[in-house]
Amino acid sequence: MTLRVVAFFALFAVSLGSNLAAAAEPVFPLGSRMGFVPPPGFQISKRFPGFENPEARSTILVATLPSQAYAEIEASMTPDALKKQGLTEDKRQTLTLAKGKALLVTGSEQENGQKYRKWMFLGQLPEGVALIAVLVPETAIKTYPDDVIKASLATLAARASVPLEEQIALIPFKLTNLSGLRPIRVLGGAGVILTDGEKDIPTTPGDQAIFVVTIGQGGPEQATDRANFARNLFTGLGDLKEVRIISGDMLRLGGGNLTTHELQADAKEAFTDTPMKLVQWVRFGQGTFIRMIGMARADQWPATFPRFRAVRDGVAPRD
Repeated sequence: MTLRVVAFFALFAVSLGSNLAAAAEPVFPLGSRMGFVPPPGFQISKRFPGFENPEARSTILVATLPSQAYAEIEASMTPDALKKQGLTEDKRQTLTLAKGKALLVTGSEQENGQKYRKWMFLGQLPEGVALIAVLVPETAIKTYPDDVIKASLATLAARASVPLEEQIALIPFKLTNLSGLRPIRVLGGAGVILTDGEKDIPTTPGDQAIFVVTIGQGGPEQATDRANFARNLFTGLGDLKEVRIISGDMLRLGGGNLTTHELQADAKEAFTDTPMKLVQWVRFGQGTFIRMIGMARADQWPATFPRFRAVRDGVAPRD
């Protein structure tokens, strides 16, 4: 596992004093709990988790790992192992951080005829481990010498949590119309839960309307198989009983370009017998599908269902 991690970083194979770096606030890459004060000229990347300076053709890639990963990765970062990944080591340092420790390996590598200076940084804080790869072309070394990079990485810090807005920005689809609903949770980077109410964690399905959007890989290519596929997804609805499908149909949304299967159902809340209504839409694409499922009390359905449809129609791929 660890050598694969190191190999991954190898693919991504202004002066600032340490006092100034320490005085600045750490910056966190999108979706990352780990951050630091980046060297001048580096901005948060929109292409990968980390920072980049396009003008200097320099990148900083950041990965956050569990605390127990430190010893395993440290043991795997031998000179021979790194050399197999293209990094020729010329310096290795153990650093003491404000709230942890770190290993910094400095060396060089060559790619497509271009020589690069590379730093591999493994830092451990109480909150977790950061594995960071810094890659700077030889032409920019005067701007980013070793002491500047070291001072930057030594400011490693962790934040308590990743803001919900950042988590949503990493989902591979966007919601262009929330129709008054609000997001309350991201599901493993592949989905989001929306609700219409004050509770962030509804006690029961009948507390307030819930709408969930997730993306999955695969799905049948043949239209004749898609209805069965969608029905098979319509299972495992916890806290509900007496689920009864009342309609199912294939829709052509977005001018006929978005093949979508719709199911509607009645149910009861398992503990209170509150009448509930549900809808599931499964939108099929090339090698992926988007599943949307909404539920609300039956007495709220006439007002809620049109809002669910508005959210459905606002689900779109990232630019």
